[in-house]
Amino acid sequence: MTPAEFIDDPNWAAFLPEIDRAAKSRALPTHEDCSPIDPESAAMHLRKGGTLGLMDGYEERPGQIDMLSAIVRAFNSREHLMIEAGTGVGKSLAYLIPSILWAAANDTPVVISTATRNLQSQLIGSDIPRALRVLGDGAAKFRVALLKGRTNYLCLRAVGDFFSGGYWTMSKEEQDEMPHFIDWLKSTPDGDLDRYEGLQRSLLTCPGEECGGRRCPFYSRCFVYRARKKAAEADLIIANHSLVLAEATGGNATILPAYGRLVLDEAHNLEAIATEYLSYEFSMPALARLLNRLIRRGKGKRGRAGGILASVERQLAKGILSGSDVGNHVRRLLTEASSLVVRVTDSADEMLSLAEAQVLADHTREIIRYRGPLDMKDAHARFDDAVAAMVTLLHDLRDTLDDAAAPGEMNFMADLSTQVGGMAESFVSFANEADFVVSGDRDTHVYWAERVRLEKRRRYVRLVAAPLSVADALRKLLYDLKDSVVMSSATLRVGNDFKYMCRRLGFFDPADREQRASTPEQRYRCLTAASPFDYLRQCLVVAPDCLPDPSADAPGYASALAGMMKDLFAATEGRALVLFTSYEMMKAVADLAAVPLSEAGIRLLVQGEGLSRESMTQVLKDNAKVVLFGAQSFWEGVDVAGEALSCVVIARLPFAQVGDPVVEARGEKVEREGGSPFRDYALPEAVIRFRQGFGRLIRTKSDRGVVVVTDPRIVTKNYGAVFRKSIPASVHTVVSSDELLDRVSGFFS
Repeated sequence: MTPAEFIDDPNWAAFLPEIDRAAKSRALPTHEDCSPIDPESAAMHLRKGGTLGLMDGYEERPGQIDMLSAIVRAFNSREHLMIEAGTGVGKSLAYLIPSILWAAANDTPVVISTATRNLQSQLIGSDIPRALRVLGDGAAKFRVALLKGRTNYLCLRAVGDFFSGGYWTMSKEEQDEMPHFIDWLKSTPDGDLDRYEGLQRSLLTCPGEECGGRRCPFYSRCFVYRARKKAAEADLIIANHSLVLAEATGGNATILPAYGRLVLDEAHNLEAIATEYLSYEFSMPALARLLNRLIRRGKGKRGRAGGILASVERQLAKGILSGSDVGNHVRRLLTEASSLVVRVTDSADEMLSLAEAQVLADHTREIIRYRGPLDMKDAHARFDDAVAAMVTLLHDLRDTLDDAAAPGEMNFMADLSTQVGGMAESFVSFANEADFVVSGDRDTHVYWAERVRLEKRRRYVRLVAAPLSVADALRKLLYDLKDSVVMSSATLRVGNDFKYMCRRLGFFDPADREQRASTPEQRYRCLTAASPFDYLRQCLVVAPDCLPDPSADAPGYASALAGMMKDLFAATEGRALVLFTSYEMMKAVADLAAVPLSEAGIRLLVQGEGLSRESMTQVLKDNAKVVLFGAQSFWEGVDVAGEALSCVVIARLPFAQVGDPVVEARGEKVEREGGSPFRDYALPEAVIRFRQGFGRLIRTKSDRGVVVVTDPRIVTKNYGAVFRKSIPASVHTVVSSDELLDRVSGFFS
């Protein structure tokens, strides 16, 4: 069957199996109705000779058993727990075993949430199959579901809308993509769009407020419904932090079932993810995404219009409602909607132009904070009037289509009615966000205008409001509602305590006297699970005190750092990762170091120059004499065991970039509350990031390697001691490049 024949077939989706609707219904049991886990029998699974300790050479990890025992207590006693599990503890098994035992004993799901897809893949592919051995023969009946947000799944109704104009009305690019898309559609078991690249995702997904649910003609084959049903029947659900927050706020995107126990791995990222989720934005691209769901122009000469209104128009063109007063009314509404799109767009553009003139015009910086309402009363009123008119029109259209739908049937008109109603809700939400951002008057938020530059000198302005703190929100959304929340990461402490991270995440710290006096309920505990690695033997940390201060002389520092690299990486035979805090510095050093490294036979890979992070990491694993330059995402999640990674260079202490509005405003909030913006906020944040970077090197008990901290501030500044004390190895100062090379060569020999 050709792509044209497939698309023009009205039953194109018939090959997809229908979903058995007899889903298992489970009520969330109260804590009092749950059966506790036996702590000693749970720990035995990880002891030598236990279920997972039967392998030759197996060594117990005391930190892992401590962590497991603490989680068992938290689940049994309805407590919340924050755990720092050092690298090598085996934290995944330590939280998976109690989660599996609890879910199996009480027939209720436990949710494991991560910040990254890499960890999700590790859990599904490796750790969960190992952990399930604790159930013996019962493992075969234990159900695991990987769950993502709604817009990660293909929407068949959206595909049907895309197909409805027929193959020959598609653009040339869309026609060329059809064989690939149809092959993927026929082979995907779950509609996961993370495994598809081709058509833009907005063509293939449906926001929750526009979902027709049981009224949708594709409901019996829906990938979202399939994922929800699988999750509803699962014992263990693997999710991500954004989805957990969406569920907690009651957002339309949620597809999680009710649950009482939650494990948040990679919890050091939770504040940043919550901040992004709870922020508001007003910009033309954000408006364009909304309007494109309503109606969008086709691409190229043959391209046809898309969006919900185009779907309604195509139904009219097929003769539905033709010749009736209802049909004529719908046509009038479609014509008025096109005019309102122009009104909404023009008034929003006027508001953003005024914002740029008021906030950004007299500044060379691309990001400027503002406080108080922006002066755009008339333009704002025109925007609100245009949005109100659009919402009224969409409600009229929704009711008209709903009345025209055949009662009791799943038909296209009923589904379109739901979509139109959902669009009305989206316009209301967008207008509310715009009002909030433009007002600029909440002490709980920081407001800024940002000029975003695109290719070919194009640019746009966006207005953003972000919360100064997510502590109260996390407390209300998670700790107050769930029986037990377990937070885990290798980097949650600053110094020797959890005080900083507890305050950032709204978590009660039992060791904090101030919190203990104001929080009577003792449901919160903290634990440090020690790493089994011998860092003093496995790792050498050196800090050359011979480079310029990068904060005072960036060009000089870049030149000196590049000059040091040829001999350093000759001594390590490549096998290195260099961590930068800015792309600008990374590019400057790469430009200077590329030729000398090439002459030494060392291949240099630089982030952003073609290969993905995963591909770059794989090259390092598979090849000798390779050096990676990475920024931002390379500071965590890169896991290269063995000799392939023998040297990590931390090119700069990872303080936040100057000018970040959230960082600045949060520092000011700390100062208003009597603290020091640097000591009590900027420094702890940098220390946590620094520890993440340090943790890239030693991944197993047999690993050995060198960490070189080339930023001299770690030894010349008073605060350098905080960084030095934060890692489990001594920092050796060297005063010259020759001494550095002698130390490194001596360690490896």
